[in-house]
Amino acid sequence: MIKDVLVFTPIRSRDGKFHRFERETQDAVMDFEWDGPIAYLWQRDNPEPKQRDTRKRAVMNHLHQYQRARRLFLQSEHDAMMIIESDIIPPPDTIKKLAALEADCAYGVYRFRAANVINIFEQYPRPARNVGEPLSNFPRKLKKAVDKRIVECSGGGFGCLLVTKEVLKQVPFRTEWPKNGSHCDTFWTNDVYKQGFKMMADMSVICGHVKPDGVILWPDL
Repeated sequence: MIKDVLVFTPIRSRDGKFHRFERETQDAVMDFEWDGPIAYLWQRDNPEPKQRDTRKRAVMNHLHQYQRARRLFLQSEHDAMMIIESDIIPPPDTIKKLAALEADCAYGVYRFRAANVINIFEQYPRPARNVGEPLSNFPRKLKKAVDKRIVECSGGGFGCLLVTKEVLKQVPFRTEWPKNGSHCDTFWTNDVYKQGFKMMADMSVICGHVKPDGVILWPDL
């Protein structure tokens, strides 16, 4: 049972200052409803030096942020880490609803900025080479999931994720740079899936996603 939560938001930096830590995100996480202990880790730690390879800098800084947060979390008394990325707007009851799923990994719903695709994937039966595909690729399956509200899933990112301490003890964050240029969320999700952890989503935890121009995108459910 989850009682004590750490809310973690990794933040990019530019010229030594917070970069794109959206005001809407800050307000939303401070409005979380939770009856137990709650702490916040807003972490700006991007040590990769500026260089021509901007993709490498992004991937390695992203990895460093999550690795450092994991170390701090595992040394703490918290039961679970609530990850909210710096441009996501979660509803106030996010932690309550996700904790109620009693899953190892519990997801809220948001759409990606680059395409009208949501982060909740249909979970393929284990074992499989592919963890699944976005439910938004299959309108009938998406409607069924929304009607059901609570579904087994695979995740497609760290935007809104409640993860237990047991998972983070067993599954570190990693990349396969330079062989593969994906961020660590891809590999971590694959590892969690392969190790058989319970992954669930509450389709009523609907989050906004803020674009760099300030436009807020919402899932088309």
